[in-house]
Amino acid sequence: MASISDLVEPDSLREQAGEYLERAGAVLRESGRVQVVEFGPTRVLATVDDGGARTVRLEASAEGLVVACDCAAPAASGWCPHAVATAIETWNRAPNRR
Repeated sequence: MASISDLVEPDSLREQAGEYLERAGAVLRESGRVQVVEFGPTRVLATVDDGGARTVRLEASAEGLVVACDCAAPAASGWCPHAVATAIETWNRAPNRR
C-alpha cells in the first residue's frame, strides 16, 4: 500500500483536487493554519484554522486515498481547502518521498 505522502505528491494532488483548491490550500498552509495532530505513513490527522477549527483526516487504503474534513465545503471528490492544506503539509513533512 502506498503511503500518504506518495498519494499527495504535488502533481497528483493538483489532478485530484483541482487548481483552485490547490491554491486555496496553499494559502492556508503558507499562513501557518495547519496543526498536525497525528502523522504516520498511512494516516494523518490535522486541525486547520480558517476562522474556525476544521478537523481533517487523510488515510491511505488499499483503494487509494481517503479524504475527510468536517467543513461544509468538500467537493464531490472529498477535497476542500482544508484537506488540500493538510496534504501539502504532509508532503512537505514526509521524510521519504518517491
